[in-house]
Amino acid sequence: MNRVIRRAIGQPLSAAALVALALPGFAQEPPAPTFDRWRPKAGVYAEPGKDFQSNCDDSGGLTIDLGEKSVSGYEWVCYVKKIIDVGPGALKVDMACDDYNLAQNLNPRDPNWESRKFNEIMFIKRLDTSAISVQKSLNGKLKDPPWRAAYCPLKTQRSLAEAALRAKEEAKQKAEEAKRKVELELTLKSAHPQDGVYAAVGADFEERCAKFSDTVVAFARKSIVTASNKCEIFRTRVQLPDTVRIGADCTLQPASDRDAVSVQNVDTTPERENLMFKKIDDKTVILWIINNGHFTGDGRHLSYCSDQVQRAYAGQRRTRKQSKN
Repeated sequence: MNRVIRRAIGQPLSAAALVALALPGFAQEPPAPTFDRWRPKAGVYAEPGKDFQSNCDDSGGLTIDLGEKSVSGYEWVCYVKKIIDVGPGALKVDMACDDYNLAQNLNPRDPNWESRKFNEIMFIKRLDTSAISVQKSLNGKLKDPPWRAAYCPLKTQRSLAEAALRAKEEAKQKAEEAKRKVELELTLKSAHPQDGVYAAVGADFEERCAKFSDTVVAFARKSIVTASNKCEIFRTRVQLPDTVRIGADCTLQPASDRDAVSVQNVDTTPERENLMFKKIDDKTVILWIINNGHFTGDGRHLSYCSDQVQRAYAGQRRTRKQSKN
């Protein structure tokens, strides 16, 4: 008996030590089996058979790209949430899916069917170098048996990849154009004078406001009316953050006095623009019109009329509209 054992005789053993001595074969769990980290080749797959090539060309079978966390088929597309190795060359894929047909079939009256998500799973197993076995759930249930999917020819893969890249670039370009359009609209809106009744600053300001006889700005209706001209807007351009140049078809008002200035026809003006607003603040603008080939003078300084005047003018417009109907 060695020195360590002799020292232990007569001394109580801990509970952990007793368990370790009593169950030497079960002190540690056996290591979990390890699998090769096989992943299916990224690309398009289709079911082998007489329609194999046509299904490949139409990409109507199955597209797998686990590197991009994407799996898709005909009218459904899934985002890969988790990949689990379940055996040699075998995977379980957890996914969140958009499935338009399934969403409509489950509840055709659902107004938000397009945004409905389905939690699905897919089992993928390697059969050989170019074929896999696939089984996908539908609404969370494995209803259909596994099916064989073969990797489409490389020529088809390249053609489809190039088409997908073009579509992605076009979508990016459209998104950038839409963003620029929104930014332009916001800039244009910030430079625009607010719609409503304006009058020239001066002693008769309130009177001009009450008669709606000076200037009425209506970008929403593409219209600007002054005491002497009635103009229909067909284009606007922000020249500076506070300036809007306008192209409009204008006609002289029948009741205009002999000193009224007619707005020059856009066909004879630079860049087909014949009006210009400079926004001083939310209540004050300067209006220029083109006459004799250039913007004349210092412009007309206009102020936004009171809320009471704006309500009265809106009421008058409603009455006129109802009478026409």
